[in-house]
Formats: sequence, C-alpha cells, structure tokens
Amino acid sequence: MEAQLKNPNESTPWYADIYTKGFVLLKEPTISELINFPQNFQFINKEERLRDNGLLDLPADLSARFEKVAQILRFKYLEPNWGHTQFRKFITWDGVDKDNQYWHTDVFEDMNVFFLYYFDDTFPETGGGIHFKAKEQIYSLQPKAGDLIMVSNKRGFFHKADATSIRRRVASFDFMVAGDI
Repeated sequence: MEAQLKNPNESTPWYADIYTKGFVLLKEPTISELINFPQNFQFINKEERLRDNGLLDLPADLSARFEKVAQILRFKYLEPNWGHTQFRKFITWDGVDKDNQYWHTDVFEDMNVFFLYYFDDTFPETGGGIHFKAKEQIYSLQPKAGDLIMVSNKRGFFHKADATSIRRRVASFDFMVAGDI
C-alpha cells in the first residue's frame, strides 16, 4: 500500500492538506482485499448511539483483520511523519446517523487523527457524501470504495456527512499522535 501523492514532482509532503483543509484523500483499495468480507456483509451498527468500539459487532477473525489494517495505517502514514502514535480503536457502521449530518468535530473522542475507509461507492443522487470545513472554506467529496481519508481532529476543522439511501459501509481508525497534527 503506497501513499498516493497529488503530484509526484511536488516537494510538498503528501500530508500537507491535513494542516490547511483538515483532511487528506488517499487511495487504499488493498484494504478491502485484506479485510475480505463478503460483498453482502452487513455491519450491525446503523446509528452512532448504538456503536461501541466495533469489536462486538464483528466476528473475531474479521476484528483481527481490522486491527491489522490499523497497524498498517499507523506504521505507514503516522509514525514516519509524526513519531510515536497510539492506536485507540476502530469502529464500523453502515449509513449516516442524524447527528453526523450537521457540522461537528470529534474533539470529545480520545484521538487527534482518524482514518475513514469506504467499502462502497457513494453517488450524488443517493447521498453519502462527506464535507469538510476549514475556516470558511468547504470541501466536498463523494467517496468511492477504496477511498481512505485521513482527518484531523484538531479544533477548527469540521466535517459532516450527507444522508444516504444506499449502503454506505465505513470504518474509522482512531489514533493519538504525539506530534502536532
């Protein structure tokens, strides 16, 4: 799994947008291969209030694969750039709960950076897009299967998701990095 740079000739680090936009869009289609659940697999959690750390929602072998992905993300993206990093938890869900359809941060969570991984395509006509706000600038994405979004949980960066009428399976991998992110 290699980090996708915007332009290989750029001298700007691949993660520069985390400081200005609050997110970095990456492509990691091999995560789906590593997780390797059936196409019709359904996550139990649909609403945030019903979620826990994801471990009880998944069979043990699948949880172990999610834990492995977390370590790959940690050692590939975070530790080389910000030093000591602690993996906090992963969670999985399907859909978009109402609380996440409004601008918010996750500063109450015990992490300062997280990765969102999308297992399904989203489309403008069926919803499921995600939006980021940094200062007064808004950035909108319509994630596709294999998209990995690194998100800053620093104050001043906000995000929200659109309601959706189709399957939108997402995993979040939460970390605490020692450096300023």
